[in-house]
Amino acid sequence: MQCRVVAQCTFEATTVWTALRERPDLVIVICNEPTPDALDAVQMIPRLQPRTRILILTDRDDEARLTPWRSCSFDAIVAEHGGPPELGVALDMVLSGKRYISESIRKVLFNGGDRPQKPVLSQREAELLPLLASGMALREAAEKMAVAYKTADCYRTSLFRKLGLHDRVDLARYAIRENIIRP
Repeated sequence: MQCRVVAQCTFEATTVWTALRERPDLVIVICNEPTPDALDAVQMIPRLQPRTRILILTDRDDEARLTPWRSCSFDAIVAEHGGPPELGVALDMVLSGKRYISESIRKVLFNGGDRPQKPVLSQREAELLPLLASGMALREAAEKMAVAYKTADCYRTSLFRKLGLHDRVDLARYAIRENIIRP
């Protein structure tokens, strides 16, 4: 795997936006404290560059500092104490389209179980989910929600990433399983 750093920036919106102009395949967020600026920056990335993968690297594994990340769409969250070997595994998984969560973080976020809690969707993502799952075209859903097509596309990308889904069939199955729509 070859990597090159295309930008380093703070969590200010303008610097994140400038860095994302490089269209990176992967953004590594090094953040021990999920401040509002950091959370906003991580939430901004899928809107500006939907195909960019997000890996969060943190030295915290307590619930108070990890819980805010649940509201974000990310591909991996890695504990620093796992060292370079764990970071390497996480990078390989993320770049191959899979999700990775460090074991110590999984225990905190998912209360020791393997099954994650339901992801936290934004109001607009929750509004879009049943429309798409019931077969409505994205353009129609955007019109119904009174948003631009591109905005609806960003919501869809974030929705799929948060739910860990790859296509509309998976989305329909999820919506039926969770009683969001009827079969």
